[in-house]
Amino acid sequence: MKSRFRKQYIKIARKLTLADLQAGAESNDLTMDNIVSAGRVEQSSNFFMGVFTRQGLKNAIDAFGLTEALARLGLTDLQVDIDTSDPHTHRLYVFTGDACDNNKICEMVVKKGPVNLQQDNLPKFPDRSPNLLQIEWLLLQNPRISFDEIRPQLPGQQYPGLGIGDRMLQILIIMTRRLRLEGLINKPRYYHTAFMFTKDFVFTNPRNQAILFSINRDLVRKYKFHTVAWAAHYDCIINHETGSTLVWDSDYLILPLEKYMLKYFYSKEYQKAVEREMKNYTFIIDINKFQKSMQKNKIPIYEQLI
Repeated sequence: MKSRFRKQYIKIARKLTLADLQAGAESNDLTMDNIVSAGRVEQSSNFFMGVFTRQGLKNAIDAFGLTEALARLGLTDLQVDIDTSDPHTHRLYVFTGDACDNNKICEMVVKKGPVNLQQDNLPKFPDRSPNLLQIEWLLLQNPRISFDEIRPQLPGQQYPGLGIGDRMLQILIIMTRRLRLEGLINKPRYYHTAFMFTKDFVFTNPRNQAILFSINRDLVRKYKFHTVAWAAHYDCIINHETGSTLVWDSDYLILPLEKYMLKYFYSKEYQKAVEREMKNYTFIIDINKFQKSMQKNKIPIYEQLI
């Protein structure tokens, strides 16, 4: 899906120098030996993803217009923090004001490395493990506003979202390319996050892609998205073909950037595999179970259910 920010952000990224991204680093982190090796930028474990300092990330947030966009939401005085204590998994936090949970607007947990996609038994996928940016957790929230019918609560949310998901994705794509990785991957915990990601990502397993497409076909057109999201969360979706309950157990979603993966996941063979799988599903909502689950957990229902 083409983003209106893509071209603009690529231009901005080209202007960001290594000095911008590693601003504020201690002098012992910036010796010529550990910055450049064999003509390439070396990656330090003290930096987020081996490249970015806290001030460097703040510079990027400013450059990509996020500081201005967040200020329009009343979120100012941004504080950026990173945790690189685990050499394999890095954490990024952004706060509005003091660094505390009540002021947290972004939390991201990522790592990079090879992923074995053969575990999905993918037909004709190249015998290799692509080197990917793995998004283990991404939280974007506005702690200054409350849920309502226009911004209803979705599973896993404590506050409404920020509305900057598209911007963040473009930045992550740019980061992935800068780190010379082959794509992005994540395993969505909830149906609604999978729904949002699949505007750009694709499930590595055609069966999971078919399940999501079938939910969209059978339920999203009939009910409010809020209803479908909670129905999936509380195991209230039934496959009418078999009578079995759908238990959301997601697998990898991938945004491929290299040609061999793009060729595979957007091939006719993959699309036909999804279409074949979709014939196995016709989804309905168990309305009685859904209403009881929502009432028990004191979550409002914003539509008349039949």
